Amino acid sequence: MSIREQERRQKQAEKRINQQMYRADREVRGAMDERSRQADLRAKEVVRRIEKGDADPRPLPGLREDSLESMKSMESMESSESMKSMESADPVMEVSVDAEAHDIGKGMPLEEHVPFNAAEMEEDLAQRITEDTGGHGDPHAHNEQKAEELAEQMTEDTGAGGDMNEHAERKVGQHAEEMFE
Repeated sequence: MSIREQERRQKQAEKRINQQMYRADREVRGAMDERSRQADLRAKEVVRRIEKGDADPRPLPGLREDSLESMKSMESMESSESMKSMESADPVMEVSVDAEAHDIGKGMPLEEHVPFNAAEMEEDLAQRITEDTGGHGDPHAHNEQKAEELAEQMTEDTGAGGDMNEHAERKVGQHAEEMFE
C-alpha cells in the first residue's frame, strides 16, 4: 500500500471521527441547553412567588398546631477522672534481625505439648512451593523458572518464544497493520 493511499485512508478515518464527535456534541449541547432552560424557568417561578406573594409562608415552629412545648434539657453528667497513662514499652534489643527461625518457639508454654520446629517447617514449605518447577527448595531457581513460563505464555500469540522485546515489536507491527487496513 502506497504512502498516499495510507494518508488518504487516514484522512477519511479522521473525517469520520470528526463527524461522529460533532454529532455527539450537538446531542449533548441540546440536552444541556434544555436543562439550563428548565433551571431558568424554576428560578423565575421562585422569584415570582416571592415577589407576588403566591406562596404561603410556612408558619413559625412555635405557632404550629402540632408543635409541643419543648422538654427541659437533662443536666450534664459529671465527668469521670481520666485514667493514668501506661508507661511506654521498653524496646526489645535482645532479638536480632538475623534471629534463627528455630529459636522462635523456644520457651513458649505449649512447647512440650505441641512439638514445633520452625526451621523444619520452613524447609518443608520451601520444598512444597518449589516442587512444581523443580527448584528443590531454592526460591530463586523457582522464580526464574516461573518467569520463563510466564514469558512463554505471554508471547505465544506473536511467536516471539519468550523474548519480550521481540513480542513488543511484533505487537506494534500488528497494531500498525490494523490501523492502516
